[in-house]
Amino acid sequence: MQLCPRRARRLLLASLVGVFVPTAALAQAGYYVTPSFSFTETYNDNILLTTSNRKADFISRFTPGILAGYESAPLTLLGGYNFDGEIFAHNTDLNVAMARQNASLDFKYLPTQLLTLALKGDYTETLAPRELNVLSGIAGGRARANHFLLDPSMAYRLDPLTTGTVGYTFTKDRLSGGITTDTHLGKIGLDRKLTPRDTANIEFTYRQFVFDTNDTTRSYAIMPGWTRAITPLTSFTLRAGPRFSSGSVDPEVLASIRHRLKEGALSLAYTRSQTTAVGSAGALKTDSVALVAKYRLLPLLEVGATPGFFRTKLASSEAKVSRVKVDATFEITKWLSLVGSYEFSFQKGSLDRARPRDEISQNLILLKLVATNRFRLY
Repeated sequence: MQLCPRRARRLLLASLVGVFVPTAALAQAGYYVTPSFSFTETYNDNILLTTSNRKADFISRFTPGILAGYESAPLTLLGGYNFDGEIFAHNTDLNVAMARQNASLDFKYLPTQLLTLALKGDYTETLAPRELNVLSGIAGGRARANHFLLDPSMAYRLDPLTTGTVGYTFTKDRLSGGITTDTHLGKIGLDRKLTPRDTANIEFTYRQFVFDTNDTTRSYAIMPGWTRAITPLTSFTLRAGPRFSSGSVDPEVLASIRHRLKEGALSLAYTRSQTTAVGSAGALKTDSVALVAKYRLLPLLEVGATPGFFRTKLASSEAKVSRVKVDATFEITKWLSLVGSYEFSFQKGSLDRARPRDEISQNLILLKLVATNRFRLY
């Protein structure tokens, strides 16, 4: 029996794809779209994050979003967008259709089994600048802030036991009517598997902070590290080394321990590093400790707790932030969930020399209904 030319070409193409792409990847490859919508009711006892004349209010928040793109084993390209509209029960002058918006890009490509190329992009605009201060936890009043991130990276497996990585991260943070900060972060690393349980690594980091006040800070850090699987369920990671900046030497540290439970996970991390805060001019020295606990009480109910402590210094100024959050997620259906949480935060001190004794506290009680579902287009 003779095949027509078109059918022969299809069979040949299918054979070639089967050789170069694993069967599992073929089964999963496709174009996907994930729409989402959430409705949140929040009680906030300090909506402006002030030290006095606190204002409390109930806030209704609407968050539509979408994530779409192509996914497969060798190639992933996803783009997403969502925004928040807020309605205040009493302080109606604060009502806004775009209290927050976020756009994201996630690209990952494996041209061979040895090489991984990745690119992440993110743009966030928010009226809550504190959410951008991830490493410092510094509180900021209600003001428009922007965050842009571009993060390309490459990993190459030199041999079965050794992997080299190269990465560069650029971020731009801007506070409306305030400071704009550009951050350049370059990394070169090498990981080496020593034993089935032990991995050694070393990383060289270069940072440059550029402020629109014509100030620039540069630093270099060399961090040897070690990761050990203590048990099949518990692992420990330590990276530490000197950081050289403006003629001074400080330690750069990342230490964490993780433990998997039968129905959850625990992790504890300590970080000592250098960062910036939105609206503040100057490189900050930060210390932070964070615990993350997740546990599935019932097949449809997961609870969690995330206490944390942050200490941040800028010259002679210091701010200490304590924060604890407890939450629970109940899966009503596969596409609908109910989330409840309580969060308390307290900041003592400020990076502003004129207000060294500031004390800012906030209580948040939140109830959120989340609807999301993933569809394969083709």
